[in-house]
Amino acid sequence: MKKLVLVAALAAAMPVLAQADVTIYGSIRAGLDSMKSSDTNFKSNTGVDDFASRIGFKGSEDLGNGLKAIWQVETGMNVDGVTTGGTGSGTFANRTSFVGVEGNFGKIRLGYLDDVLGETESTDNLYGPRRDNTGMAFPLYEGSDVFGTYGDSRVKNGVRYDSPDLNGFNAMVHLGSGEAQAAGGKKTGNTLGTRLAYSNAGFFGAYAYMAKYNTVADHNSGVHRVEFGYDANNLYLAATLQKTTLWGDAWSKNTDGSYAVSGIAGTTVANTGANKLTSRSWAINAAYTIGAFKPSIVYSKRSSVKVDGQSQDWGATQWAAAVDYSLSKRTMLQAGYGQVKEDKGAQAALGWAEDKASITWVMLKHNF
Repeated sequence: MKKLVLVAALAAAMPVLAQADVTIYGSIRAGLDSMKSSDTNFKSNTGVDDFASRIGFKGSEDLGNGLKAIWQVETGMNVDGVTTGGTGSGTFANRTSFVGVEGNFGKIRLGYLDDVLGETESTDNLYGPRRDNTGMAFPLYEGSDVFGTYGDSRVKNGVRYDSPDLNGFNAMVHLGSGEAQAAGGKKTGNTLGTRLAYSNAGFFGAYAYMAKYNTVADHNSGVHRVEFGYDANNLYLAATLQKTTLWGDAWSKNTDGSYAVSGIAGTTVANTGANKLTSRSWAINAAYTIGAFKPSIVYSKRSSVKVDGQSQDWGATQWAAAVDYSLSKRTMLQAGYGQVKEDKGAQAALGWAEDKASITWVMLKHNF
């Protein structure tokens, strides 16, 4: 019965698709990796993994007078047959999906949209398997700190404006609307992001700021990020600087009763229900294209970590190196190795049995 319903739905949609400007695109990515991390209890574990495969549909319609409607629906999936959470779940439209309008003024989109930090990742050009979501971020600034997440992803219930290019400058602003509000409390989940960027003759730079409002009570979290670099003549150089302020409950517990910050009981952090974490991080990335080969290296560091103004030994150092080999314009092979080393305090806070996590991988990617 379900198959008949699907066939009927596709048949009904055919006349519409025939008249629409629709592009089907995607990227299939899979490979072998050997990982040693908290995910594997710090035992070497080798297997086949998906490396963030996705499929999407996008299109536009000319509305006249220089205006057009634009839309996109993108879904992440796993091609190794293992269902994971997030964009690996295969849930429809779990990646960037929107409808909007575009004209000489720029473009305005509504939906599930890339945030300004996700658009400011010049030092992030390596790949990782779906299962590397515990302590294996390359670089360290991306997405989270010792407690709390802050961006480098997509904004739900979002609206975003992108300006046209003006002599090398462009700007973007995104708003995300939260949908939670406890009785007697303030609305939570609202986000605001702003970004200003410039590029000319291979040189580029950008500043981005993203805020999450009422993270804990009326305290707001925020991330400032600056990036700059050079991309021309087969050479790629980039650097990123970030300052993070996160509010959260350092003593919060998981559903099983364990502390979310595993080693919090062994620290001097007060159990107030509202703790302020600040940190700084930076990253550098270099790559050079030699024919079909492109070797690259990234190094990043997290430091100056404080909770409620008290310094914590929660720093970390990360490095990774990889080589891309272009088999064609759409097919690429990448081999690499990377590791993250947490300071002793961060190791305890994260509940890691060891202070170092590492991964070796070989991945094949085909874009269509």
